[in-house]
Order: sequence, then structure tokens, then C-alpha cells
Amino acid sequence: MTLIKLGGIMAEDSRLIIALADEVKTIMDSDEHVLIVHGGGIVISELQQCWGITPRFKEGLRQTSPREMPLIDMALAGAVNKRLVRLFYSRGLAAWGLCGADAGVLTGTSIAPGEADNRTGTVCSVNTDPIRLLIRGAYLPIFAPPSMNKQGEALNINADEAAFSLASSLTANRLIFLSDVPGIIRNNVVLPELAPDGCNELIKEKIVTDGMVPKLQAAVNSLHAGVSAVHIASYTEAGSLKRILSGETGTAIRKMIPKGTSKKVIC
Repeated sequence: MTLIKLGGIMAEDSRLIIALADEVKTIMDSDEHVLIVHGGGIVISELQQCWGITPRFKEGLRQTSPREMPLIDMALAGAVNKRLVRLFYSRGLAAWGLCGADAGVLTGTSIAPGEADNRTGTVCSVNTDPIRLLIRGAYLPIFAPPSMNKQGEALNINADEAAFSLASSLTANRLIFLSDVPGIIRNNVVLPELAPDGCNELIKEKIVTDGMVPKLQAAVNSLHAGVSAVHIASYTEAGSLKRILSGETGTAIRKMIPKGTSKKVIC
């Protein structure tokens, strides 16, 4: 299985989504399963501003109050998800939208249990049955991260964590993060490959910051959970996915680095 997580401006560009959909169709036509997970921070921030709410972030994570959760649901499980479903469907894919709350795919808890007004969540359990059911039916699941806790209260799960949790539970062989950045950058150069220790080093030295931190943390956790490779890259034009998977662009993060590439690796 290939899990693709969409984020940033790329997720808002219909032209790029259509190009990606064509590449996804090629993968699925070769009998490989695909799952799409998406964020939608741009739309969330626009809705918050319309409601007079200033977006708040801490260590790269959006902080969410109970008042803001309906906006999260509207943006992610509603507007962004259905837009993606329509675009993928228009390219001949049986796209099916769902979110973390549906049949309890993701159940979580607040990252700050002592704060009743904090609905920023972290994943506690994963129910992959609904996604497996869709995949067996030859559908393309398009997943939005809004979820809930055991009491049925809404939670905003970070999309990168949602992608890691699903990739790990579904034993995906590769996890691909597509966003606005061309890869992991050090000294103005994209690192072609990284090992998990290198990811931790970049976080510790604050070479990567803000939203890239949860991405790298999710990448490392995914590898430890059995995912073979994690790719972080930008999708800029038709054919980008093929180049990412071949190692021509982006950063590939693996536990075991192929022989002859050690000079490229931060570890």
C-alpha cells in the first residue's frame, strides 16, 4: 500500500491534484492499494479569520478550542475533503471521503488532558476496518483527520500524525508527504536521503522547525512501526510522483540505506 498525505498550497491547486490523480490511477491500475490523507490548514485559517479567531500554533501543531472545532470539521471533513473527492473522481477513480470520526477510524485524547478547552488531539487507537472495506471494494479512500475521544467529543488530530497512524496500522510499504517544500533542507541543499537518527538530529539542532517537526517525527515513528520508506517532497507538475519514488527529487527517509549512498545520509 502507498499512503499519500497532501498538505500546503499543493492541496489547494486543482491543476496539481488532477495531475496527481492520474499518477494515482496508474498505481492503482497495477493492483497496488492507495490511501489519501489530507490537511487543509489554509482553509482552516481563512475560516478562523472570518470568525475573528487568530490561529494559534505550538511546536508546529495548531491549537484548537471547542469553539473552533466546528470550523475544523467544516474545513477538513467538509470543504477540502469533498473537493478532493470530486477531483479524483473526475479522473476515473472511485474516490470515497471519510474522516477520523467515521466508525471510530481514529480515536484520541487531548494533548493537554487537564485543559478542558483544548481539543488538539493525539491518536490513541486506530480502527482500520472501514478503510480496508473500501479498499476491498476498489474504492480510493480520501481521509480527513477530524476525530473524537472515547466520550464522543470532537478532536483535531494533526494530519501528519493521522497519516503515520494509518500507515503503521495498515502496514503501508511507503508513506509520501506532499507539501510546499522540496524536501528536508540543510545548508540550502535538499538532503536526498536520511536515516531516523538524522531526523532526530535535525529536530534537536532546530535545523527543521514549525510544521516540519511533526512531519519528521511522524516519519521516524512510521519507520519504527514497519513502513519501509517515507518520502517528503513537493508536487510541482505532472510526473512528480514518479520522480519522487525513483529518488530523483525530495528526501527519502529509510531505516536501511542502500549501499553506496552513505555519503548522502545524515546520521
